[in-house]
Amino acid sequence: MTGRLLLCTGGAFLSIGLLIPAVPRFVTGPLGGQTGWVGVSLAVTAAAGLLARPLAGRVADRSGRRAAVWAGALLLSGSSLALLTARDLPLFLLLRGVAGIGEALVYVGLAALASDHRRPGAAINHFSVAVNAGLLMGPAVAETLYAAAGFTAVWITAAVSALVPAIAGATVPKSMSPPGSGTPQAPSRRPRSALRAGFGYLASVWGYTVVSAFLPLHLAALGAGSGGPYFLAYGIVLLAVRLAGQRLLATASPARLAVTSLLLTGAGSVLLAAWPSPTGTWCAIALTGAGQGLGLPAFLRMAVYGVPAAARGSAVATTTAFFDIGFLSAALTLGALAGRCGLSGGFVLAGAVSAAGALLFLPLVRHDEHQGASRDASRR
Repeated sequence: MTGRLLLCTGGAFLSIGLLIPAVPRFVTGPLGGQTGWVGVSLAVTAAAGLLARPLAGRVADRSGRRAAVWAGALLLSGSSLALLTARDLPLFLLLRGVAGIGEALVYVGLAALASDHRRPGAAINHFSVAVNAGLLMGPAVAETLYAAAGFTAVWITAAVSALVPAIAGATVPKSMSPPGSGTPQAPSRRPRSALRAGFGYLASVWGYTVVSAFLPLHLAALGAGSGGPYFLAYGIVLLAVRLAGQRLLATASPARLAVTSLLLTGAGSVLLAAWPSPTGTWCAIALTGAGQGLGLPAFLRMAVYGVPAAARGSAVATTTAFFDIGFLSAALTLGALAGRCGLSGGFVLAGAVSAAGALLFLPLVRHDEHQGASRDASRR
């Protein structure tokens, strides 16, 4: 199942990644919108995805993982292809909202499928690698397509890429894993685990937003040129941590990984403010990339630990909804703060939020240490 999972995930998130550079250019170009409408389009997609997460969880649990993946992939493909007809902002924003719903369905369906694997820790890490690989490859491919054939090539390629999970998804299991497979069941832990992981994910996303939304402005203020090399370095560090640390990410305590992830992410944001130079930016990017590399696998493992297979889709939906909440809250807050206090003030706040998130997991770390000490004592 792992190969099919990677194929489906890579296709879906390549489709999403293709639109990352194309949407702002299309809004401010052919549609004639002001820069502010770029933010509106991002907010519409995120808000639609957030509202659709509970539905995505129910579809994945009640109708099956395959149904969620199919529905999401078809919405992604259809909304991308329909961009060929978009001639005004209202229609464009409607299509971006549909895409947000499709993203929520396909993400939750595939993440729940990974959690059903007999080795869920390894499968979740593989899933997260495919997510980031697609998102990182997408912009580069989109720029090449745009240079060769304009927006039409980007929209069509995104639509075709989104069909990959719809086609390959026909061979994935219809629903959850059989009883007795996967993680041990302890239903009473489900709401608390998913919410704790979600709040940790939210704190992590504040650090991610610093890089994804505000790094170009920081580099412009430094006179450091294009952000392309920095974004590439960020992606390389993130994927290197995921690939080189596969065994660690699959077996280590997710609480310990979460604490490390949040502290590294927070340190990266603060370093941008404390060391405003190209060298400081490179170091901050490395810290943030490493932190983000550890984070998602830990949060997803924590969300589904002890959850019965019939409820894992809802658990994943609950945790991943905090990404959209985190991104929206961070973008709005940091943008407003940057206007009053400069970028450095926003970076420090983002670092503080990420680092504070680590406090959520310290009780779990102490619990893990206590259990480990008890096991060692019993062996002796």
